[in-house]
Amino acid sequence: MNKRMMENELSELPREMRFAFAPLIKRAMGISIGLTFGLGFFLITAGHLLVSPARVQHLWLLTHYFTGYNPETWTGAFIGLLWGLWTGFVMGWMFAYIRNFVVAVWIIIIRAKANLSVNREFLDHI
Repeated sequence: MNKRMMENELSELPREMRFAFAPLIKRAMGISIGLTFGLGFFLITAGHLLVSPARVQHLWLLTHYFTGYNPETWTGAFIGLLWGLWTGFVMGWMFAYIRNFVVAVWIIIIRAKANLSVNREFLDHI
């Protein structure tokens, strides 16, 4: 669906329902989730480095997934920040894309059912 068509269809809805069916902005969702994941990785790694550098065993699992990540160094914390930004952006973008697609298909199905029920009597007279 293009943007103008989506705006026309949303204008038909009551004001309270427009927000529920409005499409998510994929780039904004990706950036927000990416920042959250990136800062989360950085703060967890930095917290372990500042408080108890010897107890980072459970963070070593992330080294299998994120190349260059090392939970025992500050460089590793910044690499974790970058990997978190990238991973979170991809996850947020994909979530928004899939949600927009599902809502669009759902609206098409509901419209088709409504049009079919309105035209059902007309088809019976043929």
